Amino acid sequence: MAEITVLFFSYAADRMNGRQHRYTIEPGTTIGDLYRQEMEERLQQPVAAFMFSVNAEWAAPSQILHDGDEVAVIPPVSGG
Repeated sequence: MAEITVLFFSYAADRMNGRQHRYTIEPGTTIGDLYRQEMEERLQQPVAAFMFSVNAEWAAPSQILHDGDEVAVIPPVSGG
């Protein structure tokens, strides 16, 4: 088992009821796995709608998470 911290930004923090959550995950869990298991229902968008970073480096949903990782969930933004 591994413990990770997930940071939420913008409206994702509102929908997840907080800017930071800790999760215990199984070995081999990817960002996409975690998203589908713990976040998708509340965030109401597919994993492809978000950007992610792990330990302050951009990461794909296929990246495997490890004990102590810090994941950031960044919703889509618009501007003009």
